[in-house]
Amino acid sequence: MEGEVTAISFDDFDEVWEEEDAPAVPSPGRIEEIESRKPEVELTRIPGRVRDADFTRIGVLGVGSFGKVVLAKQKATGDLYALKFVSLARLQDRKQFDRALDERAILATLEHPHVVKLHFAFRVKGHAVLGFEYCAGGELFHHLCKKRVLNAKATAFYGAEIALALQCAHEAGVVYRDVKPENILVDKMGYAKLADFGFARKLAKTERTFSFVGTPDYMAPECLRQSGHSASADWWALGVCMYQLLVGDTPFSRLADGRKLRAICEARVNYNRRGISTAAASLIRLLMQPDPGRRPLPGSQGAAQIKQHRFFFMIDWAKLEARSALSPYQPPPCDPEAQVLDSSFSFDHVQELEELALADVRVGEDSPLVPLLQDAASQPLKSRASMMSPQLQRVSSQKTSSPSPIA
Repeated sequence: MEGEVTAISFDDFDEVWEEEDAPAVPSPGRIEEIESRKPEVELTRIPGRVRDADFTRIGVLGVGSFGKVVLAKQKATGDLYALKFVSLARLQDRKQFDRALDERAILATLEHPHVVKLHFAFRVKGHAVLGFEYCAGGELFHHLCKKRVLNAKATAFYGAEIALALQCAHEAGVVYRDVKPENILVDKMGYAKLADFGFARKLAKTERTFSFVGTPDYMAPECLRQSGHSASADWWALGVCMYQLLVGDTPFSRLADGRKLRAICEARVNYNRRGISTAAASLIRLLMQPDPGRRPLPGSQGAAQIKQHRFFFMIDWAKLEARSALSPYQPPPCDPEAQVLDSSFSFDHVQELEELALADVRVGEDSPLVPLLQDAASQPLKSRASMMSPQLQRVSSQKTSSPSPIA
């Protein structure tokens, strides 16, 4: 049955970093460090060792800065998994190397119905591979592109689920740092799951980080100023997401350069837009306070404040966490071939997808600030396809042409 395959120990994954094709990371104690950073909670090992040969690759689901996500079927069971291939050649410095380690270590310790589940890990041909549950509904962004906007009920449902996922992360000392619709997946039952923990980081309770990472339109003022941020930056990003679901674009998507930076830092948000009710405006203002000290606190205390907000009056939080609440959308019976960007996946023919990944607006610590705030940093929804080649545009249009059942 789907989901029966639980995660293996990460010993096999750690071997990746000892191979000849591992990145040249300047640290004499590299292997010892890797060993010391294995997950505190050891995951159940499935019988035998998971290998690339155990799977039939169906196609590419998406691309990112250091690799791609491939839909694959396990030959023995027929179960579908999303395999994240991390290119070792692209991990060029210590920060990137650490981030790859952090993702698997964090996901090994997080267990929540609204966090995508990591099942196993292995290595193949210059790549570390993480095996995730497959979410048949795809990205929430995909559905937003089709519908343009979601109604208040659907926005409350998805926003509440991500709030629960962030509560789980914060209680584990994890700041997520890249909340956006592209990183929210919809599973086969219509429930949302937070995915892609590539920018997540563990912080002590009172610790702040000064890293410049994330996606500009969703980054809190303190992240852009590099004045130090904590998990409260995730609540800001959740507010941006909920605004986007209701309106169709982020509060800052139509601004460029310095205007965008100033608007974010001053939290200049236009609440007089169709779809923004008084209750929605009140919640988004709470989440998008320019002063992080005035936002909900990270963890259960802040989550309790959010749960009590009147915008969520229809949400039964216990049922939602138990996955017994009625979802606003349930994906049709899975057609894996219809979900992929490219059905002819190979390691030697991914140049176009790699180029598309370079247009991704996610940024790391070393990226200069000004270019991030230029027009390409955050295009409105309708212009995203302009970054694709004609072939990928055709695939994208096929994926978005059918009507969405989300009201």
